[in-house]
Amino acid sequence: MERCPCCKSRLRESILCPRCQADLSEIINTEQLAKLWLTHAIHYWTDHKIKQSLNALELSIHLKKTELAFAFRGFLIEQQYQSILQQLAKKQIFPAKSQLYKIRNLFPHSKLLRQLNDFSDYLILND
Repeated sequence: MERCPCCKSRLRESILCPRCQADLSEIINTEQLAKLWLTHAIHYWTDHKIKQSLNALELSIHLKKTELAFAFRGFLIEQQYQSILQQLAKKQIFPAKSQLYKIRNLFPHSKLLRQLNDFSDYLILND
């Protein structure tokens, strides 16, 4: 954090704002916790633990929205999108639908995932 959220004063390494004396310890702790969860999300992904990675990333973004977290989220969504398409191509509709449900929790307003959900519903109804 570079500036105090209360008075916009430049911050140094202190947990108290030099101008307004606001205690910023909880905010700083929350930012550090968000970084920790993002790190866990990346480690889970490298260990091929996608569900844990998605959960950790969701916690990180919930605590603090950062460009890195959003970029990683976009990467995971694209990766999962390809995996779901492969399952649908193999007519594994219900496992694909389950996987899609999990990823939509992380990014509920994605037009791409909404279209994929509609397509999987179409496949279920016309199978």
